[in-house]
Amino acid sequence: MHIKTPLAMAITVTLALGAAAPLQAAGQQALAATGAVAADAVDLDRIEVRAQLESQIRAVDLKRSSDAIEDAVSSDALGQYPDKNVAESLQRLPGISVTRDQGEGRFVVIRGLDANLNSVSIDGIAVGTPEDSSRAAPLDVIPSDSTERLRVVKSPTPDMPGDAIGGAVLVESASAFDRDGRSLRGKIEASHQQLSGETSPKASFNYSEVFADTFGVALGVNYQNRKFESDNTEVEYDGEKDAAPGDVTAINLQNRKYEIERKRIGANLNMDWRPDEDSKYYLRTLYSQFDDAETRQRVIYNFDDADMVATGTDQFRLDDLPSDAIQKRMRYRTKKENTFAASLGGENKLTNAVVDYKIGYTRTEERVNDEMEARFELDADDMSGTLDQRSRLPTYTLSSNDWMDNANYAFDRFVISPKQVNDEERSAQVNVRFDGESSSIKFGLLGRWRDRDVNVDESELRRGPDIDLTTWTAADPEHRHGVMGQGMSSAAMRRYWAQNGSRYTARPQDVAGNAATSLEEDYTASEDIFASYAMGTWDIGALRIIGGVRVENTRFKATGNSVELDDDDGYTVNPVQANRSYTNVLPGLHLRYDAADDWVLRASANKTVSRPSFGDISPRRALNAGDEELRLGNPQLDPYESKNIDLSVEKYIGSTGIVSLGLFHKSIDGYIVETVSQNDPAYDGLDVTRPINGRKATVRGAEFNWQQQLAFLPGALDGLLVGASGTWLDTKFDAGIDGREGEDFMLPRASKHVYSAHIGYEKYGLSTRLAAVYRSEYLDTVGAGRAFDIYVAPNTQLDFSLDYKFTPRISMYFEAQNLLDKPLELYQGTRSRTLQMEEYGRTYAIGLKVAL
Repeated sequence: MHIKTPLAMAITVTLALGAAAPLQAAGQQALAATGAVAADAVDLDRIEVRAQLESQIRAVDLKRSSDAIEDAVSSDALGQYPDKNVAESLQRLPGISVTRDQGEGRFVVIRGLDANLNSVSIDGIAVGTPEDSSRAAPLDVIPSDSTERLRVVKSPTPDMPGDAIGGAVLVESASAFDRDGRSLRGKIEASHQQLSGETSPKASFNYSEVFADTFGVALGVNYQNRKFESDNTEVEYDGEKDAAPGDVTAINLQNRKYEIERKRIGANLNMDWRPDEDSKYYLRTLYSQFDDAETRQRVIYNFDDADMVATGTDQFRLDDLPSDAIQKRMRYRTKKENTFAASLGGENKLTNAVVDYKIGYTRTEERVNDEMEARFELDADDMSGTLDQRSRLPTYTLSSNDWMDNANYAFDRFVISPKQVNDEERSAQVNVRFDGESSSIKFGLLGRWRDRDVNVDESELRRGPDIDLTTWTAADPEHRHGVMGQGMSSAAMRRYWAQNGSRYTARPQDVAGNAATSLEEDYTASEDIFASYAMGTWDIGALRIIGGVRVENTRFKATGNSVELDDDDGYTVNPVQANRSYTNVLPGLHLRYDAADDWVLRASANKTVSRPSFGDISPRRALNAGDEELRLGNPQLDPYESKNIDLSVEKYIGSTGIVSLGLFHKSIDGYIVETVSQNDPAYDGLDVTRPINGRKATVRGAEFNWQQQLAFLPGALDGLLVGASGTWLDTKFDAGIDGREGEDFMLPRASKHVYSAHIGYEKYGLSTRLAAVYRSEYLDTVGAGRAFDIYVAPNTQLDFSLDYKFTPRISMYFEAQNLLDKPLELYQGTRSRTLQMEEYGRTYAIGLKVAL
């Protein structure tokens, strides 16, 4: 059962898709039905293709017709933003923010909750993650051009999977029946990054066609090869555990230069067969490949190796700084992440029921087979200097410039760090719905069978020939935060390793440590989930009531390693196995009231669940007897369970606008945190690090959203499109950390405020948009004391796009990203103690789009 809403978008896509006169007439009727314009006033010869307005209509219509509390982005909106991937497209929605990697959005944060608490699906099939320990699915691996629409469900109904405490991200690819007739769309682009000076290509092609009104094919391919750089400075602070946040001292500073080549390849092939009104069958496939080749140069200054003499507040003299306190390192690695999702299913309308069914397969993998880092130490005279940490980034002087010359460095070691992750899931589901005159009853079953294999290695190789670093010398890297001396060539390092790598081995005293780092994080795991639900829907006038219960049983098995290092540089390794089974009962009640004058009121109360991350529940054990340290996994962790209440009121402004306000509350039991204990009776005398179920966490918040075409303005001003959204959060949890009992913390990665706004204009073939997103500071890591808590500073992203249509089928566009050139900044304890400052510069793009 679905409540009908007007689809005024029909007429806006007419020329872009090359449709014929019957679709034009349908569009005329759609506009007339909305009351936007009288049917006899439409002049079809003057229709303009308005991508922004079309996408806004689609998003508003999806939200209005949904039984759940959700927001959406359509494919045309993706084309209008200067977004490189799905994560960045989603950040435009209310209540959504992103965490970034090298300036690009990677993980989606819904209502301030960790991405680990979200579920992600592609065409209704749950997708895994290439992350070795987390459940968070990175969305930068999926190009925007591979998708048709994106939906974020914030309060799922009982017929949806329950693992969505944060929310459910639904990625949907295109069906040929989303369009009428044949559609051909192509795009080519060149983008230029300011910091690197590199210009990079991007291209996409999409085709769809319906044959004999019954069989549809939609396919798309896209490619991007982006070369860019970033300048990063990181600082390490230390001090007493109970020190005030401003009393810690900078003991280490690193300047890092990143050079990155990031390739994205995406493809999707979808087929639909609709032989009659009562039958639908489909195949959905999507593949994405993400290759990230990264070179990192860094210079490290270990100030605490000197005699640090205070000369004033936050000012120090550095006496007798040994030369090996300054180090140079060169790292290279290529990370390949692939995602494949396929689903085969159908829907049949029987005499008294509607049955839909689906089988699915997803595979996600990561390969980092070539990661290596060469480390060198300065071999020159000792020196002196000064350190001043009164500004956000410490400044320093050194008495000698010997550190800038590669000839003065001696080889220290190679660090080799390969990693492989495989995540594979098969699923099957069936749903049956019985419809009455004003009610329906729905039942469903779902089975998911998931397997993971994680192999994380690291070896330090210090025995081998010396290396003359001058043979690797390259141009001095440009860095915004200071000089780095002579550069190093990763190509030269790789050539050297190919010829001489076999000559390097570990020292005898390093063998045990290498074994520990290579085996501790390895595990294999299987997770089987069996779910069933019953849900009823009742329409009483303008009120819709949805109630039901979902039951999910989880069975988990895993094998890890127990590694013990003794005092004599020896070690033992033994496999450890664990298994667990638990059942979650998830009731839900959802109310929706369609009031007069386009008002919609919603309320929901439900229960959701999120399972512990695989790294936390893997049965690992690493004992270092010499250091009296023990690191443990915890297979007995309980899942997070959340009781949720949502209220919202929505006012729809014609077919293109909305004003909405939502309130929500989440009470999360068993929030998982990593703790360090020094008084565990089971491990007397050891510092024990392990994850535990902490106490209750609470999330309270409000969301506001407004977007509208200002069609009531006179003349050319009626082409203005405006919007603004805001999210306000109040979060608390008890981390259960020794020495910090009773302290309330913000939930990690939960910003108190997230704002976005845009202003656009579409008329006379011109489409422009200026969009801003602001995210306030948030807690990233809880430390041993307040001086060691790590925060991410506030950030504002400002982007601009301009599109001009020469004809209804051909347009050129210009995009500018990160116009404010804002860095990623982390600080420790207080804003004056910058822990990390990373800058990316602006990116500009120009492209051509063709629609036939």
